[in-house]
Amino acid sequence: MTGLETILDQISKEAEKTAAQIRQEAEEKAQSLLEDAKAEGVKQAEAVLRSGEAQAEDIRARARSAAQLDRRNRTLQFKQQLIAQVIEEARAQLETADDKTYFETLLGLVSRFALSGPGEMQLNGKDLARLPADFEASLKKAAPGSQITVSKTPASIESGFLLVYGGIDINGTFRAVFEDASDELRDVVGAILFPEA
Repeated sequence: MTGLETILDQISKEAEKTAAQIRQEAEEKAQSLLEDAKAEGVKQAEAVLRSGEAQAEDIRARARSAAQLDRRNRTLQFKQQLIAQVIEEARAQLETADDKTYFETLLGLVSRFALSGPGEMQLNGKDLARLPADFEASLKKAAPGSQITVSKTPASIESGFLLVYGGIDINGTFRAVFEDASDELRDVVGAILFPEA
């Protein structure tokens, strides 16, 4: 081999050795980058998973809360409907009560609503037709300071009465009495139907 060939051979060997070393370093660096990327990917995946789990728990908690609120609202609505139904049935029972009970109820209402002085009680046609013979005498006992007479002209009302004192009209119909006492009646009926509430 000539001197030039030896130099070229030596340069070639060193170039191969350097190239192999560069390849080795590149492969090691690539492997290190790959491992770092995998580790970072795992960290990011775990972070995304934790965030997703937190969001899912938040959604579940809000759904549970909404379901509980809906259940409470539906229960309350059902209770209110039931209370209203019981009150309406009580009013209907008063309207269809036997004559004795019905007119005793009217006398009780008159004792609460009567004013002093002359007044007129107006009843519907059905009540006028079944009016007890001693009703006006009973009116005097129920409202001693008032001079109430029963009008012979039927009033356009469902049940109960109207008391007329000159320019003052007192609505003693069962519907008006129940409406005036609606809050109190709801409380009483609610306590009876739902004592735990």
